[in-house]
Amino acid sequence: MNTPLASLLFTIFITIFVAWTSRRESGFFAKLYKWVPSILLLYLLPAVAVNVGMVTPGASVRLLAMDTALPLCLIILTAIVNIPELLKISRPGLLAFFAGTAGIVMGGPIALAIVGIFLPEVLANQGPDSVWKGLICITGGWINGTPGQLSMKEVYGASEEIFLTALAADILLQNAWLIFLLYSVRFQNSINKVFLGKTSVDTNLVDDEELETEEKQPLQYPGLRPWLLIAGTMVLVLVLSPLIAHAFSAITGDDPSENWSFLGKKSLWLVLLSTTFGLALSLTGLFQHHLRFWTGLGNLLLFFVIASIGLQLDLQEVNFQLSFLVIGVIWLLFHLVLLLAAVRLFRAPWHFAAIGSQANIGGPASASVVASAFHPSLVSLGVLLGVLSNVIGNYANLVAGMLFQWVAN
Repeated sequence: MNTPLASLLFTIFITIFVAWTSRRESGFFAKLYKWVPSILLLYLLPAVAVNVGMVTPGASVRLLAMDTALPLCLIILTAIVNIPELLKISRPGLLAFFAGTAGIVMGGPIALAIVGIFLPEVLANQGPDSVWKGLICITGGWINGTPGQLSMKEVYGASEEIFLTALAADILLQNAWLIFLLYSVRFQNSINKVFLGKTSVDTNLVDDEELETEEKQPLQYPGLRPWLLIAGTMVLVLVLSPLIAHAFSAITGDDPSENWSFLGKKSLWLVLLSTTFGLALSLTGLFQHHLRFWTGLGNLLLFFVIASIGLQLDLQEVNFQLSFLVIGVIWLLFHLVLLLAAVRLFRAPWHFAAIGSQANIGGPASASVVASAFHPSLVSLGVLLGVLSNVIGNYANLVAGMLFQWVAN
């Protein structure tokens, strides 16, 4: 199996296999995915296959994934956003959420600068293997999930090895933080008493009945109109991205060490235009009528992109770096400080801060888990804040990228 076609077919098989098994609610695979995230399996299965000689790395598969599947995935997953629903989020919850976003965007560069004082090598320019290029992938994964993680990897050119190193640290940090937030339910009254002067707080928020009803409906397939809109949007993205990148490249030059050189990268504009046009499509309301279908399709495309990256991994060159974990701990402590400041300044109960934090770091699914731990009526808040994180993710990630680059240089 040493042909591009074989690599493509293998990647498709892995994508479908993991997508199908990850939906099992009982049996071996249900137990497996409690301990091994499906994303990690999508990376490792193709990587193992390549490293034992079953398939070739498949550069053409990667090109297809990054230049076509990723933009299409971003368009679809952004088009299903219900913007009016986002506006129902209460003011304290929104302010606490943005405080958490600021903690992630600024906390990473600050943590890198602090660790750099004691370990100057983390600030060294190592090209695609630079530490900050791995850290921006963590930022992308936190604020915008896997699409943001992959987008930042492409925009800033992180190597496969530093990306997997960052992924390992990311999984440890995310799970530790989720455990902390779930455990914080036990002492939320103490936090509220210290910062708000009261322990009784209102949890009457957005009714999640509509979201539950949508989930229970049988799977329906969209008509021709939304497909035409997506096709037209894809054409616009694929045509405009290289044109805009070329225009900026003529201004900023091709030197990757320049702070604004990323503006000349086609991958950046593929991400930004896909996200922006996807938001425009969401205003039509067409994509909320078949939410389960579009979500499933978007996730399937996302799985394909992840598996294609796994084809490029050289497992022999991957090594876990303790510095990533140290930076991550300082990073999360800074994030926590801003969350507590938001509780105090905006009179936001701790449950707002905790849900907003997980919406930033984990996305809609895990944010809803944290929300339900505080009160069942808060589930929709977790989902909506998680969606908001996906909406602003790529823009916030680019700000973080510039800060990382400034600290490293």
